[in-house]
Amino acid sequence: MICVLCKGNLKKETTSDFTDLGSCMIIIKNVPCLKCEQCGEKAFTGATVKQIEHIVDTVKSSLTEVAIINYLDKAA
Repeated sequence: MICVLCKGNLKKETTSDFTDLGSCMIIIKNVPCLKCEQCGEKAFTGATVKQIEHIVDTVKSSLTEVAIINYLDKAA
């Protein structure tokens, strides 16, 4: 695949996703992504985005200020 920003090559990697909800910060580790070898831009598949949204929806109702979740533990 090709990067939409710089036309570099994308390779499979993992990254961390940060979601700031104001009252809570959610960090999801080991999220699969496609990362550009040239500019470092990251892209997620639709399935990965859906899983991130599910994790955020689940965690945001907790009474914590910071939540660190391992994507691999929550992936179906």
